[in-house]
Amino acid sequence: MTPERWQQVEEVLQNALDLPWSERATFIAERCAGDQELKQETASLLDAHEDAGNFIETPALAHDAHILLGDTAIREVGEYSIIRALGSGGMGEVYLAQDRRLDRLVALKILPSYFAADDQRLRRFQREARAASALNHPNILTIHEVGESDGTYFIATEFIDGPTIREITSAEQPTVDDALDIIEQVGAGLAAAHHAGIVHRDIKPENIMRRTDGLVKILDFGIAKLVERDDEPRTQRSVHTELGVVMGTIDYMSPEQARGLPVDERTDIWSLGVVLYEMLAGRLPFAGATRMDSMVAILEREPLSLGPRENDRLQTIVERCLQKDREKRYQSVEELLTDLQAAREVPLSTFSSSRLHSRATRNLVLLGAAWLLVVVAVVALVYRARIHTVKPTAVQPLAAKTYLQMSDDEKLTFIREQEQRVSAMMGEHPVQLNDEAIRYIQRYIEHYLAQGKKSGKEDETIGAVYSRGKVHVPLIARSFQERKVPVIIGIYLPVVESAYRNCFENSFGAKGLYQFVPSTAKLYGVAPDEMCDVKKMTPAAAHYVADLMAELGEDAQSLTLVLVSYNRGAESVRTSLRELRGSQGYERNFWTLFANRHKLDATFQNESVGYVPAFFAAAIIGENPQSFGLQGPPLSNLAKDSVSAVSN
Repeated sequence: MTPERWQQVEEVLQNALDLPWSERATFIAERCAGDQELKQETASLLDAHEDAGNFIETPALAHDAHILLGDTAIREVGEYSIIRALGSGGMGEVYLAQDRRLDRLVALKILPSYFAADDQRLRRFQREARAASALNHPNILTIHEVGESDGTYFIATEFIDGPTIREITSAEQPTVDDALDIIEQVGAGLAAAHHAGIVHRDIKPENIMRRTDGLVKILDFGIAKLVERDDEPRTQRSVHTELGVVMGTIDYMSPEQARGLPVDERTDIWSLGVVLYEMLAGRLPFAGATRMDSMVAILEREPLSLGPRENDRLQTIVERCLQKDREKRYQSVEELLTDLQAAREVPLSTFSSSRLHSRATRNLVLLGAAWLLVVVAVVALVYRARIHTVKPTAVQPLAAKTYLQMSDDEKLTFIREQEQRVSAMMGEHPVQLNDEAIRYIQRYIEHYLAQGKKSGKEDETIGAVYSRGKVHVPLIARSFQERKVPVIIGIYLPVVESAYRNCFENSFGAKGLYQFVPSTAKLYGVAPDEMCDVKKMTPAAAHYVADLMAELGEDAQSLTLVLVSYNRGAESVRTSLRELRGSQGYERNFWTLFANRHKLDATFQNESVGYVPAFFAAAIIGENPQSFGLQGPPLSNLAKDSVSAVSN
C-alpha cells in the first residue's frame, strides 16, 4: 500500500472513530462508495480497534502478561505460583495459580501495565474492583484479593471447575429447563450486584460458568461500574464513562451501551435477554455479517421470533428484556425472575418436549400423529365389527370426583361449567369462553394447587390461604353488599392480590389485603398507617370497585373489565378497547383483550393478561372446596350466612 493510500485509509478511520457507534457504518459506506478496497481496509482496521478496545481504548493488554510471565516457565506473582495459562479476557490474561499461603488453587488475572501509568484510572479501578470483591453471593465468582506485587497488578479469584455457557452451547443446545435454570441463577447473582450498586455491563456466555455440581457463576466484573446512588431517582441513576467510549461485547450490548450513553441495571437485563434468546433459539438475536452490521441491528431491528407461535410465554419475556427503550424493559432483575418462575410453575402447552422444536422435528411429530390417527381409526373399525358382549365399565359421576381424579377432558369440562357459574354470580350476560381461555384458567388452578408444596411452606398452600380468608368473609360480605358490588368479587380479589395477608406489601409499595398504593388509599380515606387495618381497607376496596363499575358497567362481561382495571387502571383498559374495536370477534369484555394480547403493550402481556384468569381460578377452587380437598363450605356460603345474620 502506498503512503498516499495509507493516509487515505487513516483519514477515513479517524473520522469514523470520531463518530458515535451508531453512525460509523453509514459513514464508511458513504465515504468509501465505489472504492471497495478502501471500505474493506477501513472496516478491517475498525474491527482491530474494537478488539483492542474491549475494556478501554489502549490496545496493549493482550501482550503485557506474556512479556511479564513468559509462555513456558512457571513464575511467581506475590504469594501465587503460576501453573498454566487458562485464557485471556478483556482486561488481561488469566492463569491457574497456587495460593501458597492457603494451599488452594486460584484463577489469577494479570492486569495490563498501563494501569500503573495512570493514577486516576488505577484508583478508580481499585475502588470498583474492591466493591465487586465485597459481593457475597453463591452465583458470583468470589474475588479473594485485588493486589500488586513489584508493579504487577492482579486479581485473584476462586477457580471454577466447569465449562463456560459458550462451551456448553457449542457442544449442544440446552434444553428449555437448563436454559431457564442458568438464567435464573445468573439473575440471582445480578440482583445481588445491583442491590450493591454494581452493574456488570458485559454479561455474555463467556462470562458465565457452570460448575460440575450445577452451580452457575458470573465471572469477570472487569468492566463493572459502581452505580451512582445517593438515593436519586432511577432516571438520574446511571454509570458514566468517557463520552463515546463503548464498553462491553458487541453482540450482547444494549442500545445505550452501543451509543456510549450512561447505563444502569437495565443494561444487564438486556444482555441477559440476549443470552436467554441465544440458548433457546440457537442463534443471536442481532447477528450481522460484520460488527457494524450487528451494531445497526441492535439499534434499529427487531429479532426474529424464538420459534413456533405457541411459545408465547417465553417469547414475551425475551421481548421485554430486549426492548430498545429501557423504560419498557424489565425495571429490575427480580421482576424478570418472577416472570421466569411463573413460566416454570404454570403448565405451558408451549413445550411438548424439553427442547424448543425445530421445523424438522415438528414435521416428524405431525407425521407421527397422522399415522397414529390412522391406526386408531382402523382399531375402531375392527371393534365396531365385533359383537358387543362386553359390559360397559361403570363411570364415576364427574361431580363425585376430585379434581385430581379427573381426566384432562373432564377437568376442562368442569372448569368450563364452574367458570359460567362464577360469571353468573357476578352478573348477567356471561360470555362463553373458548378452549384457549379455559386452559389459561386451568394453568392458574394448577399453579394454586402447587403453591407452597415445592417450598414446603404450609402457610403458602391454597388451603392455608382460604383458611385465612374465612375470617374476613363476614366483613367483606357486608362492605361489598353495601356498595352493591357482587360479593364474590370482594371474596376472591384478596386471593390474587395478597393471598389474604393483612399487611402484605409488594415491591411497588402496594399494601394490605386489597393491595392499595398509598395514594389510592388516601383517596378512599385510608391513611398510610391504616393500610394493614382490614376494617379500614375492605370498605375502601368495595368503594373503589363500585367506582370502576360506574365507569365500565355492571353485567358479567363488564365486570371482567372492572377486574383487569383494578390491576392496570380504567383508562388503560378503555384505551386498549378503543385500539381493538373492529377486531374480529370484538366484544366489550376482558376476553377480547386476552384474545388480542399480542397487540397490546408489554405490561398487559406480562402481568395483566393473567389477572382475570387467576381470579376465576381462585373462585372456582373456593366455590368447590371438596373437589380440591379443602375443608369447609364454599366461601360464598359463609358470605350468605353472615349477611343473613345481619339482616335478622
